Amino acid sequence: MIVVVDGGTGSVAMSEPENLRGLSVELRACDPAQAETLLGDLGRVDGEHVWLDIPLLKALSPLAGDAAWAEGFDGVMSYAASKGWIDDAGTHVRAHIG
Repeated sequence: MIVVVDGGTGSVAMSEPENLRGLSVELRACDPAQAETLLGDLGRVDGEHVWLDIPLLKALSPLAGDAAWAEGFDGVMSYAASKGWIDDAGTHVRAHIG
């Protein structure tokens, strides 16, 4: 899953939603401060990472309505929690800016 933050179009979208083996944020034509503005409630930039709101991230996917995908997404979030990539509140997952 790649969250694409595009400063040129002012949009945020998910590409490669079927790839549940990785999560990253791609900044196109924007710096981290502009990206944070475009992300809004979806996420906050923290150095080389973005903390993404898990329910909003799930809803961003064009596959969100697919039961098998949703089950896989939940599995990824469980794995992320086991690695310490979920915040203390359990609401946000850490993604690399790539």
